[in-house]
Amino acid sequence: MRDFNKRGSPRFRCVPSLSRFQILRLAPFSVLFAFGAAPAAAGAGYSVEVFRLAIGQAAVAAAAPGPTHIEALKIEGQQDVRVEATDKVKILRDAMRLDADEANYDLLTDEVDATGNVKLFRANDTITGPHLHLHVDEQVGTFDQPVFEIQRERTTGQSRRPIKGFGSADEMQLEGENRYILQNASFTTCEANDPAWYLKARELDLDYKRNDGSGTNATFHFQGIPMFYTPAISFPLTSERRSGFLAPTFGTSNVTGFDLTLPYYFNLAPNYDDTLAPRYLGRRGLQLNNEFRYLNSNYSGILRTEWLPEDQVVGKSRSAVSFVHQQNFGYGLTGRVNYNAVSDKDYFNDLSSRVTQTSTDTLFREGALGWTNGTWFSSSVLAQRLQTIAGTPQYNRLPQVSAQAYFPEVSGFSIKVPFDATYFQLGDADTGWRAYGYPQIQYNYVRPEGFITPKLGLHMTQYDLDQRVSAGPANASRVLPIASVDAGLFFERAMELGGKAFEQTLEPRLYYLNVPYRYQDNLPVFDTALADFNFGQIFSENIYSGVDRIANANQITAAVSSRLIDHETGAELLRGSFGTRYYFNEQRVTLPGQQLRVGQIADLLAEFSGQVLPSTTVDFFTQYNPRDSQIEQANIGLRYRPGFARVASLAYRYTRDQFTDVDVALQWPIYGGFYGVARVSGDARVDKLTQAIAGLEYNGGCWVFRAVANRLLNTSGLYTNAYYIQFEFGGVVSIGNSPVSLLERSVVGYGRINQPIADPVFGSQ
Repeated sequence: MRDFNKRGSPRFRCVPSLSRFQILRLAPFSVLFAFGAAPAAAGAGYSVEVFRLAIGQAAVAAAAPGPTHIEALKIEGQQDVRVEATDKVKILRDAMRLDADEANYDLLTDEVDATGNVKLFRANDTITGPHLHLHVDEQVGTFDQPVFEIQRERTTGQSRRPIKGFGSADEMQLEGENRYILQNASFTTCEANDPAWYLKARELDLDYKRNDGSGTNATFHFQGIPMFYTPAISFPLTSERRSGFLAPTFGTSNVTGFDLTLPYYFNLAPNYDDTLAPRYLGRRGLQLNNEFRYLNSNYSGILRTEWLPEDQVVGKSRSAVSFVHQQNFGYGLTGRVNYNAVSDKDYFNDLSSRVTQTSTDTLFREGALGWTNGTWFSSSVLAQRLQTIAGTPQYNRLPQVSAQAYFPEVSGFSIKVPFDATYFQLGDADTGWRAYGYPQIQYNYVRPEGFITPKLGLHMTQYDLDQRVSAGPANASRVLPIASVDAGLFFERAMELGGKAFEQTLEPRLYYLNVPYRYQDNLPVFDTALADFNFGQIFSENIYSGVDRIANANQITAAVSSRLIDHETGAELLRGSFGTRYYFNEQRVTLPGQQLRVGQIADLLAEFSGQVLPSTTVDFFTQYNPRDSQIEQANIGLRYRPGFARVASLAYRYTRDQFTDVDVALQWPIYGGFYGVARVSGDARVDKLTQAIAGLEYNGGCWVFRAVANRLLNTSGLYTNAYYIQFEFGGVVSIGNSPVSLLERSVVGYGRINQPIADPVFGSQ
């Protein structure tokens, strides 16, 4: 079955059964090496002769490709020159596989010419068509009339997910393993034969190495209708960064009018980039936004700027800036800068692109240095100015010097010595230094059955004021010993409910505190306020936040908690607590304008939370005043979540003589791929709406539509009405103004009906 041409070079032929060749390319030579046999092909009806071409030399190049395998029902060829295969042809090289009706393989140039039902498989890519000419090793060639499926991975944080691209073309140029250039092509991420959307372009360049898809003379089609034309287009293929125009965002509100942003992303370097985002506001004019980000092994930061040259409503220029920088200098020394400023107090209410900023009260402008030895000592220096947007102005700290020494536990004893010296400054108010130190020692006796922690400290405070506006001396001091004992027990028992094993705990706790009285009405008030009364505060040393007032105390706190724990998973299913405080003496230390406490028994606290049914959770908290027989606070939350994107919640929040908030939120499938989403919250006491959201979402598989209306009460007491319309097309492009972040904040338990695309301009709305 061998013949020779006239020049004597061997020629081979294998018929009529399935034949196989293995071509081992051991560069730089190739030689016909051996023939062999293999089992018969299933159903062939005759024996199968297998030919194995092995190309060999004594030494093998380290970077040489693997062997080339050829299978077909008929194979002919010329030794070291070519292989001609017909009928059920398969060619395999490394991760590549080529199927065809006929294939001519040139051993000298390592090129193959395949015709008839050609299929090329490369890793996760599949391309089919009538004809392919391919240089096998370099993966370069031309595919006529291809239909393709290309798959890569998108990395989002720590997770990865596949991203697929589908399409066809008149011609495809293969430029290596990660680049395709197509003529008269279509492209989509929809898997259906009749895709919901696709992009048609005269020339389409898919470069998966640079994550860059680009096209010329492109038309975007949605539901078979051409939506828009562009002479050039660029879009991301996975999650890697690239320069180019990002998808526009648009929306509308009663404050800005029509709102359109067209961002351009500059991929300047692997560790820094910039986004320029002109923003047109129908009622106010053209605003220029910019975000510059940088990242290094020792430092990182973001600089955001916004500038509206002339607001057509107020007739003046308006601007905002935000700069955040963090740095590690080494040897335990760190630094940070956080600078924020706006041109006027109404800036966020009028111009913010993020809903959360409409409720901003204070902007920080601060710089800090910190140092720690990594074990027992840490210190910091802070300079801080505040810009008040709404509410009462707060003190600047220029500067604040803090330090703390902590000596690790020895035989159960531990020592902590915090120190702080701050210069407080605020216009026509008390101004000057306040310094305090609080050395303290405690003994930690902890066992599985319980704990007891006695503690003793000495709080020393000194004031040295340059300006005294309130009544009192410019210099004053205070020294207070503080003693406490904290103790608790742990009881546990096994129990069974519905045939399932649980552990129930009982955890009683007592906390005794003694602080003698010191006259403090002569001390200024810089950063001190009455703390909220809750389960965290009743086990603290002071009823005030801050150190300008330290309340006298001779009191004991008693509380008991019980938990229900799943025996198999260790998950806490239910928790309930009850507690109160008993005072042995009267209150004598107060803030200006505060009334003295009445009675010896504090308010009673109770809370309960957990999963009461398989899909239902409850959160409950109440503060009851036994002196007036009144409820001071009550919070009740009920949430039903039977599955993904199915959640309904009801929350009730009550504070005596202040507000009664009712909050109802919902996300639920309606029909097919449609989902409804809504939220209503407001103060029922004065019948005033705080926020209302109504929206509709649709998941079409490879595209998503969202339409949301939001009405929000801002800090100026006026309503901002905003409208969001967004289209997401298969992870390639997002058009419109995304309401996803708004829904995630507002609707507890909200589920994204598809994978998100991050907002490229200044974070989330």
